[in-house]
Amino acid sequence: MRLHRLFLLLCFALSACSNTVSVQPEISPEEVLRLATRAVKTLESAQYTVQGDFDTTSDALTAVGTVRLDGMLADSGEQLRFQMDLTADVDSISGDSSVSGTLEVVVISEDEVYMNVHSLISQPSTAFFRPEMIGALAGQWWLLSEDQSPPMADSITPDPRLLQAQAQVVTVTRDRGIEVVNGKDAYHYDTVLDKSKLAEYLAAVAQEKGQQFDSAKTLAAIEEIEASGQLWIDKETYYVQKINWVVQSMPLENGGTASIAFTVMFRNHNDTPAILPPQGAKKFSPAIFYTLPSDALFQDEMRNQYDSGLDDDALLEILQQINSQ
Repeated sequence: MRLHRLFLLLCFALSACSNTVSVQPEISPEEVLRLATRAVKTLESAQYTVQGDFDTTSDALTAVGTVRLDGMLADSGEQLRFQMDLTADVDSISGDSSVSGTLEVVVISEDEVYMNVHSLISQPSTAFFRPEMIGALAGQWWLLSEDQSPPMADSITPDPRLLQAQAQVVTVTRDRGIEVVNGKDAYHYDTVLDKSKLAEYLAAVAQEKGQQFDSAKTLAAIEEIEASGQLWIDKETYYVQKINWVVQSMPLENGGTASIAFTVMFRNHNDTPAILPPQGAKKFSPAIFYTLPSDALFQDEMRNQYDSGLDDDALLEILQQINSQ
């Protein structure tokens, strides 16, 4: 299990308005969280929207941007479909650039993931966002496999289970009473991430999936995170209606850190369309790039990262070896 997948979805946070109602809660926050934990076991599907901002820093680059997702989950979170709109300013060893794009993803199962790059533009173009290479991908549904999928596919197909875990991994710091969200009364709480509860939750998910769990590594990574937020839970059904998180100093696998602020709004609980595989999908293979001219694959920015004595055939062999790993 990749921790950044879990952390990314845990950090849904920040924005959206609710109408405050001066009604005192009838039960304690602890009891509401317990009921929400029980209710989520009956949640088969839901639609959601996410709006957020991020700021990441590593030795290789810094990126500041915004992201919006419109999507749905089904089969108790095992299936997922969303469209992501992304804009970011990136400062890397290749120089400054602005990136914007629209990406759609369908997750039927862990082994059946589809991606459609509707648009992806970098100004100016960079080593990894060449128009010719993006053009070879754009406008087509691709069936991805674990060993052949582009690097970005791994980071935008996160484990959806944390969409359902909010009531299990938080501690309430303030009870804000009852508010109206999406026309329904909801309990509103200020929360902080409970690191012990999160570690227990991740261990349970790993065990359920038959995966190894490195307790020491997980605890060390969690310890670096500072996260606070808000939580809205439906007063009648106890389904989570809205999540708000602000996360500081989240460690990344490449050694960098990220700060993230997101809000997720849920709607149509257990009343969403079925998630089906997109029609006309092709199996993705890096071979689609090999028919492009060598100057599209190996522009000056990429050549500078390798021995200048290598010719195009040698560079192509390197690319093929990278994609086969």
